[in-house]
Amino acid sequence: MFKRITHEDWAAIIPILSFACLFTVFLLTTLRALRMKPEERDRLAALANDTTQLPQTPDHE
Repeated sequence: MFKRITHEDWAAIIPILSFACLFTVFLLTTLRALRMKPEERDRLAALANDTTQLPQTPDHE
């Protein structure tokens, strides 16, 4: 049944290229995070909890 399925040699390159792209993005992101200054790291870490920058909206009833 599966003898009719033929795999081309060039199709094996697609998973390898996908993995290489993903690994490159991961590596660059990790290196950027490791090289970040402590002040910048603390500022970015506080962004999720920073409520002083939010605009004040009236309460909706």
